[in-house]
Amino acid sequence: MAKMKNESNLKVTFCKRKSGLFKKISELITLCGAEVLLLVFSPTNRVFSYGHPSVDEIIGRLFGSSSPTGLSCETQQMIESYRSSNIRELNANVMEVEELMEVEEQLGKQINHDKKVGWERSNKEMNYQQLEHLKMSLLNLNAIVTQKMLEFSNL
Repeated sequence: MAKMKNESNLKVTFCKRKSGLFKKISELITLCGAEVLLLVFSPTNRVFSYGHPSVDEIIGRLFGSSSPTGLSCETQQMIESYRSSNIRELNANVMEVEELMEVEEQLGKQINHDKKVGWERSNKEMNYQQLEHLKMSLLNLNAIVTQKMLEFSNL
């Protein structure tokens, strides 16, 4: 394995790999309740950070600074517990949407493939029952995607 020389490919690969890394960190947080700090420097020296419960809190703990809020320990723990539960819920929602996006992407790839090999011809060869099943499957998928979009637009 060696560093890519084509700058365009390098940027695309970095973006995809960074997204994958952030997704894996999100899964680690959701599944294990881990506290995480991730700093990524791009090939163009841009900094991307991700922290749970927050970047500032993890950095503060790392360098030994205490919370400047003046709140009692119990209150801080309650606030943190509430934040963590919200973050876990949001991370679960993000993972669900990403899974739906993957399904949609695969469906798009399959449709493109079917077009290349004569999708119209294969539809002409389908009987009425098969076409009706295809129609219901597509309507069901459309309803699921629409519902998820509505759920996230209300957040």
